[in-house]
Amino acid sequence: MKIATSTDFIGNNLLEYCSGVLGDTLSQAPSRSRIQELGVLSTCVDRFVYGYTDIENDALSADDEILNWCFSEVATDLTSAIWLLASGFYKASASSLRNALNVGAASLYFQMRENGHIGTGCSRFFAEWDRGVRETPTWGEMKTILKAQTSVVAFKRRTGLDTIESTYSVFTRLCGYTHTSAFDVKGFPVTAINLTGTAPAFDAEAFDRGCSLAVETMAHIAMLWQVAYPEIAGTEPLKHKDPKYLHLLFPGPIGPEALIHT
Repeated sequence: MKIATSTDFIGNNLLEYCSGVLGDTLSQAPSRSRIQELGVLSTCVDRFVYGYTDIENDALSADDEILNWCFSEVATDLTSAIWLLASGFYKASASSLRNALNVGAASLYFQMRENGHIGTGCSRFFAEWDRGVRETPTWGEMKTILKAQTSVVAFKRRTGLDTIESTYSVFTRLCGYTHTSAFDVKGFPVTAINLTGTAPAFDAEAFDRGCSLAVETMAHIAMLWQVAYPEIAGTEPLKHKDPKYLHLLFPGPIGPEALIHT
C-alpha cells in the first residue's frame, strides 16, 4: 500500500499522486474487474427503475418526469462513488453512495405522491422540490408514505420482511461516512487517519468493503422500487443483461421475494 508522507505532499502533487493511486487500483486484474462490474451494475439499476414507465396500469402515472429530473441523479452519484472508490477515496465514495440511496428513495416518494395526486400538473411535493423551493424530504417524512404503500404493506405481511427499514439501515451506515464518524456502525474505520493515514491510498480491505457497500446500496434501490411497484419486473428491463446482475441487485432474503411479489 502506497502511503503519502503528509497531506501537504498530496496537495502539492495532486495530479501525479491521485493518478498514481488510481493506477494502483486498476493495475490489479481483480480490482479492475470489480470496478468494471460496478459500472455495469449502476446502469442496470437505472434501467431497472426506468422499467416503471413501461408498466401498463391506468392507476399509475407512467410519465417519466420524476425519473428524468430526480432519479437521474442516482446514476451520477453512483458513477461518482465508483470513481472515488477506484481512486482510493473510500470515505467520499461511501458518501456518494448515501446520496444515491437518498435520491433513489426520494424519487420513489415523489412517484407515490404523484400517483395519489388529483388534478392537473405534478403534485406540489415534486413540483416545489423541482423549483428549488422545497427541501428534499427527510427519511422521517418519506417513511410515512413509503410504508403505507399498498404493495409495501402486502409484501411485509406476506414475507415478514421490512424493505423500508432494511434500506434505512444501509442509509444510516452510509451516514457515518458523510458525517465523518471515526468508525461506521459495524466498527470499520471511516476516517483516513484510522484507515490509511492519508487519502487517497489503495487499501485492499477498504476497497473490498467499498465494493460491497456499492453493491448493497444499488441492490436496495432496485428492491425498494420493485417492492413498491412489483409490475416493474414484468416489463423485463434487464432482459438482455447477464443474469448475474439480476442476482446482484436482488440478493436474499428480500430480493428473491421481491421478484415474485405481485
